[in-house]
Amino acid sequence: MIRVQLSGQLKEWSRGLSLVELDSGPDVLSVVRALDARFPGLGGRIIDDQERIRPHVNVFVNSENSKELGKERAQVNDGDTVHILPAVSGG
Repeated sequence: MIRVQLSGQLKEWSRGLSLVELDSGPDVLSVVRALDARFPGLGGRIIDDQERIRPHVNVFVNSENSKELGKERAQVNDGDTVHILPAVSGG
């Protein structure tokens, strides 16, 4: 199992859950697909129609940014925690 920590902005798409447990997937993209299967529409907030992490979304596997690990193909192993954090802006 892996844990997925969703930031506040995504909780409206996950029925209010900020922590979700999933079967481990081989990579970040698989995790996002599993989230979308469980919570339809959530995946589109994280990846675009070309299955790339949206520019305003940061994904960490444990404490490492997925951008440094292979982006969507960053490996995810059993016991890992994936943190998904959309950027927040305002003025």
